[in-house]
Amino acid sequence: MNTHCFKTARLTIDEITQTLSEEALTLLLKQTVNILTPEVVKSLPPYFHGVKSTADAHVWFTRMKSESRLFTITHNSDNAMIGFVFVSEENEHSAHIGYLLNENYWRQGLAKEMLSNFLNWAKNHTPWHKLIGGVDKTNTASSHLLIKLGFVKQPETHPQVNFYQFTFKQ
Repeated sequence: MNTHCFKTARLTIDEITQTLSEEALTLLLKQTVNILTPEVVKSLPPYFHGVKSTADAHVWFTRMKSESRLFTITHNSDNAMIGFVFVSEENEHSAHIGYLLNENYWRQGLAKEMLSNFLNWAKNHTPWHKLIGGVDKTNTASSHLLIKLGFVKQPETHPQVNFYQFTFKQ
């Protein structure tokens, strides 16, 4: 079951908060296979790679649910799930955020629309004071987006990943 979080002009963001029905889980797993293509996951951790079947997607989904709060991104025009947001809470006030979109939906401003609204939602509905996002150093589009939305680049600590921090105004 999903908990509705917010809706934008083009997107709906829901959190998967309870056990899904078998029918809903099957649909989610099929959509996950279509989203986690090699191009989408090329700069993500190894467990995002090689999701080529619903069985693979189930392993990925189970891991993501055990490690984080998992949100789905659905495109309003065709009700298709097009991506995920995952938030791993470090402690009550700090969390790490990641997101991905089906590559067919890149370069349309959807990541900005989703993330800017997610930040507003999180400010009003969570105890988080800061969010930290890690971006592969080759992914300049995501780095620029985070900076545009108010994330601040942190001192370098990883050879392949830049980290950015968003601090909520109290």
